Amino acid sequence: MKDTKTKILELAESYTQLKGFNAFSYLDLAAEIGIKAASIHYHFKSKDDLALALVERSLELHTLSFRNMDIEMENPIDRLIAVKDYFKNYVNNDKFCLCGMMAAELQSVSPKVKRKIDLYFTDFQSWLASQFKALGHVDTNYKALQFLSALEGALLIARVKGDPEIVEDALRNYFKS
Repeated sequence: MKDTKTKILELAESYTQLKGFNAFSYLDLAAEIGIKAASIHYHFKSKDDLALALVERSLELHTLSFRNMDIEMENPIDRLIAVKDYFKNYVNNDKFCLCGMMAAELQSVSPKVKRKIDLYFTDFQSWLASQFKALGHVDTNYKALQFLSALEGALLIARVKGDPEIVEDALRNYFKS
């Protein structure tokens, strides 16, 4: 059985990925979970506190996933494909990358949340750069930025068209040694 805080985070993450962080309220979360809004305020005093917790959680989960891929997969191409497949699955579930969605709503979050979103993308790009370095590329930061930009952009287009293969098409050239 999940504790209330975990239920709140999971539902807020799902809502954010489905319709955006600003498209739901504490009342929406409370009604779905079956608790009072005051219970949500107990765990997250403000919506900005919830935003920060969501981004920190996403950063933590992705960092752990990247670390595990580095350990479990020998080939950087396999790691890049795994990332592509993970993000492509968002489209299958009519969702979007949480930090990508939060970045789209950047003007409505606090500087603290903005810094965490920036850290998420910086860490993601850095990990991608390490994969391209292992593949022998020279300008690894640029290559990582291209991949990350193509990934996030392809998610947008794939979501609009309802076609996860757009993610596949946008990134296929990155899977060659």
